[in-house]
Amino acid sequence: LPGAMRILLIHRYFWPDSPPYASMLRVIARHLAEQGHDVTVLTTQPSYTRETSQWKRPRVEEMDGFRVVRKWMFPESKSNWLARIANVGVFLFHILAHILLRRRRYELVTASTMPPVVVGAAACGATRLRRGRFLYHCMDLYPEVAELAGSRWLGRGPLRGLLGWLDRRTCRKAWRVLVLSQDMQAALAARGLETTNIRILNNFALEAEEAPSQGVLGPDQGRFRVLFAGNLGRFQGLETVLEAAQKLPAEAGIEFHFLGDGAAKQSLEQQAGELLGERVHFHGFRPLADALGAMREADLGIVSLQPGIVSVAYPSKTMTYLAAGLPILAMVERQSELAEMVAREEVGFTVEYGDADGMAQGLRAIAADRARHTQWRRQAERLAEREFSAQAALRRWDQLLAEDEVPGATMVPSRDADRLA
Repeated sequence: LPGAMRILLIHRYFWPDSPPYASMLRVIARHLAEQGHDVTVLTTQPSYTRETSQWKRPRVEEMDGFRVVRKWMFPESKSNWLARIANVGVFLFHILAHILLRRRRYELVTASTMPPVVVGAAACGATRLRRGRFLYHCMDLYPEVAELAGSRWLGRGPLRGLLGWLDRRTCRKAWRVLVLSQDMQAALAARGLETTNIRILNNFALEAEEAPSQGVLGPDQGRFRVLFAGNLGRFQGLETVLEAAQKLPAEAGIEFHFLGDGAAKQSLEQQAGELLGERVHFHGFRPLADALGAMREADLGIVSLQPGIVSVAYPSKTMTYLAAGLPILAMVERQSELAEMVAREEVGFTVEYGDADGMAQGLRAIAADRARHTQWRRQAERLAEREFSAQAALRRWDQLLAEDEVPGATMVPSRDADRLA
């Protein structure tokens, strides 16, 4: 690495909040501190769930060799839109004040896409005023995600145009833009952006501080267990999963488990009908140790996204499934990087979005072929270790920070370097 830098990592949520990026950022911060950098995380008090909002942390604390600065926000809930909108403004104020009023500038500032667009724009502008380098860590691409979701405010009309212009500007001004896949890189190119400052660096599998839980999915009765772990929302198309479940006869020995909460949970439970509690089970939101335990107990993990989403986001559950040795059922476009990886690495199978018949057929086939399924498990573990372990990702972070300041600098060719070019 070059000489030690003062680095600021910005994200709305941070450990002990539960979003995947909140945990990943702690691992990244710890690693950078171990490399000799002076690292600060700028965040807020835990507030992602009702439970974590009760866990008050010190305003400033030392953790794993780095500093965490937690800023005040209005109390909010998912139903209180006024407070949530106000908190976007409050967080932007904290970002600008922290960067611009600090006596010693940060050489490198990173921000993710939470809240979308405006955090990256504010952090980028303030960092450039202080003559630092800004790294835009894109977990998803807005306003494209909002447009695909049919958002009334963010995905249409003048506001969509303004957000699109603002995010394109941030991408152009950033020292580096990190995306998670070739599909996301292509989506940025489709905006008319140069790609010389864009790097592909995917997320890594999460690990719980405690050992994975046992018995999360209930007693093992010899059935083939299919798991979906994550937000039960509108992007996932989980209605197709339940259609497939209803097409499968009981003698197929296949059951379905859903870990998580979300806007679609109630309608999914209603759709399950008489299968609910028999071959379809909803377990609600569970902590990371329980989720990892469920992945180890399951036989197949579902990754599903509505058409178009895979080009502007990448489901982080993918690598966590693989690290648990859990093969994947991917319901995404077959031409996507995710689907191509599943086929190339032989770690599961893919169906088109909405293809309940194809899903049911594929599930019956793999449930009956235990030898092939065992091979998929081995391949999943090998792939996760090679590409999606924290160690592999952090090596790529080291390479990234060692790049020349000139956009598009060429790196020493290597397998890891290919993932960053």
